[in-house]
Amino acid sequence: MGLNFLPIGGVGEIGMNNMVLAWNGRRYLIDCGAKFPGETSRFAELVLPDLGWLRANKASFDGIVITHGHEDHIGALPFVARELQVPIYASPFSYALARRRLDEHNVHGLDFRPMEPKAGGGIGEFIRPPERPELGFQLIRVTHSIPDAAALLIDTPIGRVLHTGDFKVDPEPIDGKLFDTEAFRRIGDEGVLLMMSDSTNAQVPGRTASERSVIVEIEAQVRAWPGRVVISQFASNLHRLRGLEEVALATGRRLCLVGRSFKTYTDIARAHGLQTVNPDLLLDPETVERADPKTVILVLTGSQGERRAALWKAANGEHPQVKLGKHDLVMMSSRVIPGNEREIYAMFNDIRRRGATVLHPKAAGIHTSGHARQDELTDMIRLVRPKAFVPVHGEYAFLLDHEALAKKAGVERTLVIEDGEEFEVSPDGELSRVASRVLETHYLDGTVTGSPEELGFEDRRRMFHNGVLTVVAELSPGKPGRFAPDVELQSAGLFTAGDKHLDVVLQELLDTLEAIPRESSDDAVEGTIVSVVKRYFKRTVGKKPLVLVFIRRVERPGESERQGGTAKKVAT
Repeated sequence: MGLNFLPIGGVGEIGMNNMVLAWNGRRYLIDCGAKFPGETSRFAELVLPDLGWLRANKASFDGIVITHGHEDHIGALPFVARELQVPIYASPFSYALARRRLDEHNVHGLDFRPMEPKAGGGIGEFIRPPERPELGFQLIRVTHSIPDAAALLIDTPIGRVLHTGDFKVDPEPIDGKLFDTEAFRRIGDEGVLLMMSDSTNAQVPGRTASERSVIVEIEAQVRAWPGRVVISQFASNLHRLRGLEEVALATGRRLCLVGRSFKTYTDIARAHGLQTVNPDLLLDPETVERADPKTVILVLTGSQGERRAALWKAANGEHPQVKLGKHDLVMMSSRVIPGNEREIYAMFNDIRRRGATVLHPKAAGIHTSGHARQDELTDMIRLVRPKAFVPVHGEYAFLLDHEALAKKAGVERTLVIEDGEEFEVSPDGELSRVASRVLETHYLDGTVTGSPEELGFEDRRRMFHNGVLTVVAELSPGKPGRFAPDVELQSAGLFTAGDKHLDVVLQELLDTLEAIPRESSDDAVEGTIVSVVKRYFKRTVGKKPLVLVFIRRVERPGESERQGGTAKKVAT
């Protein structure tokens, strides 16, 4: 085996970024992300990569390398770390965010190996793992929507590989830490074998707006609004939070942060010497309702309609400190993550019912992406000038469009792959698929993780759509060679026409069970019961409920054989 890569998340989809690097049989995991469930995984809290595959191959892993601290890059770490138990390479800030997640899930004792993102056009010494000194890792500063975001430069015996991570090229970052153009130009001058690059906005022409332009627009909106301003954003976007502090100072207002995750992110940033809001200038949420509305900017978590977040509670009149009304302007300073539309627009309606005005990012420039658009993606390719190019981080259509940009920029060797498709790069930049692996998505469900089969998702889906009917059958000796059954039914989530359908199906079950041979196995009896119930409800109400069957055989010493059975239904 030479230099291989296997995406186990984030390629052919948005989120859950996990890329496996393999060199001569040894492996490293680049990023360790999760994503939030959509319609097809509504029963779970998080969507995770194939933990079973990682478990089966754990002996071959030597480390995990993190590019930045967003959940789609670190959210799976507590669950993957239990399987792999290998060193973690990351910036101190990114690791601190990951450490918070690890602590929540009681994962301790990991070997952390810090890497500081390089900046200012310099390429420093590679961090070389003692387990695999022929490989080297280095972080190069990029601009994104979270501090300390970086591209990963990998030194290998056959050439250098650049994984851009998530990035955009922001000429006016709020924290003053510029995208390191000169470093990427120098990397290109020294030669790059393979470049893998963020494709999230590969279909969007032009350049992504600067964070500074968003702050300018928000300030204009604040100045024009005579009442209280409420802004919802991601807690991880500390750059925007600092910009909002500037807006508050410029407009004579005070900033008030509502949502526990704001404190988490700002405390971690402060502990690592990163610029963040001044806690001495913040208004206490306990006093915000008594403050003059014209002097306040409230910043709330919950831009995606999360039911436990501050904005959702305020929209539904359940927040203890924030009461929305007709004098409030609510600015949604974040994007709508695909899959969250229903919850977000339902929350918008609830906000409007309280009399507040909602300003959507599509109606004003109050949000910008953290991902590069086509012109920036092309600039990165031309700076690096790789021999080979593979687009990552995006839907399949995005990957194809990004590949087209690379070809137009002069890269001859390109390859579009998806999750599970392992590819190899040769010393001269030739790309070839070497394996196609069937990956099984895992999930966090409550406090446990597992595959959909292990977690019973199919049964839950059937219960959700069709309801459930429980059948308890007690089988006593009846007529010669037959049963005298006692049957009890209980239904939930199933239309029964005021128990009319239960009465009918109960009689059908009794008649059927009295007719089958007493030597029938429990499996045969259960199959018969399930068939009778499903056939009846499909015929009458168009549903096939999940049927749970409990069978008990009863011998009654000294009692003569009964001539018939009994029935009971339990209303729910």
